[in-house]
Amino acid sequence: MRTMIAASVLAAVLALPASGGAQEAESRESDTERSEAEKKKLEEDIARELGARPPAAQPEASAQAGAAPQRTGSAGQTDAAWYSRLAFLPDISAVGSGALAFGTYDIENLSPRTGPFGPEDKPAFLFEELELGLQAVVDPYARADAFIAFTPEGAEIEEAYLTTLSLPAGLQLRAGKLFSPFGRQNQQHPHVWEFVDAPLAQSRLLADEALSGAGVDVSWLAPVPWFATLHLAAQNTAPGEEDPAELTGLVRLEQFFPLGETTTLGVGLSAARRDEPGGGAFRDLGGVDLYLRYRPLQSRSYPALSGERYARRFRDVGDAPSGTDTGGWAQAFWRQNRFFGYGARYEWAPSAGETASGTEHRTAALVAWLPSEFQRIRLQVAYDRRPGGQDGLETLLQLEFGIGAHAAHPF
Repeated sequence: MRTMIAASVLAAVLALPASGGAQEAESRESDTERSEAEKKKLEEDIARELGARPPAAQPEASAQAGAAPQRTGSAGQTDAAWYSRLAFLPDISAVGSGALAFGTYDIENLSPRTGPFGPEDKPAFLFEELELGLQAVVDPYARADAFIAFTPEGAEIEEAYLTTLSLPAGLQLRAGKLFSPFGRQNQQHPHVWEFVDAPLAQSRLLADEALSGAGVDVSWLAPVPWFATLHLAAQNTAPGEEDPAELTGLVRLEQFFPLGETTTLGVGLSAARRDEPGGGAFRDLGGVDLYLRYRPLQSRSYPALSGERYARRFRDVGDAPSGTDTGGWAQAFWRQNRFFGYGARYEWAPSAGETASGTEHRTAALVAWLPSEFQRIRLQVAYDRRPGGQDGLETLLQLEFGIGAHAAHPF
């Protein structure tokens, strides 16, 4: 009897290590499965952050055949595209625009401009621009933005600059080639405009396309209850095709006042002085701009009013116009909903081209259809009243699209 009891105890003791080993093996296997599950969940979280679908399981047959599994995203991207942002690539975007134009008078000779227009009494398809954007944070101290415009005339760097991110005392510095901090619309890219083309006063008094150039812009955010920024800039600008790049000093005070929770009033004052060739000659520019928008918090619908007035005077420039030239524009835009918007604009500017001196007046109406946030179709009809007659009608039907990650431009 004692022998049987001892044998039973010995068997139980010998069985204990084997049972513990099995439990340890099961624990290790459970930890491995948990680790794999956590890894898979982490990959899925990263995929969602990058805008891609989680990695799909590959068939066993493919794995057995030695086929390398591929990760596909929402648009069918391969591994290279899926990992592009993890590889520190910048945000890449493209904005393209083209138009169908028709005019009832000779715009090229009677009202020259750089914006889209067609020949007299003949519809024409126009390719306007493809803007390629490259944007990224360089390091904790600076951000880089570069915009390259491809037009029928060729390729041009619109802007390419660094912006500081961590200067003290409300200071910020931009350096590179940039749109001059003068006025409101001059700092905006064409795809940000409400209307298809720029006002005549901007191209006749500031610059053919945009007042811009290589230089620096230092801004200071004032510690006041409303938003107020003071800009001091120095650039080499060439307003016209025949103008050489000359040093230009600029100053701008930009302010936004909140009028309640739904209304914003913006007021800007700008001034610039540009050296003219020959020594001791200058071009002085002045401007004031206003912006008023009402937007309920619970709606995408809003009305907005905006306008600018410019003044230009040449000092000691022999072949330049004497006196002070002025011009401006005022517009109203109503975004009815996410799909439709309507606008009206009135503008005046010094006349140009083969016409008597005087002031040209232009009135335009706009209808915009936005199928999504990445497409816009606009129909703009304008009527020009020119000094000495030769009035005319202009029509522009424009298609605009955007792809890629494009950060917002200044408000």
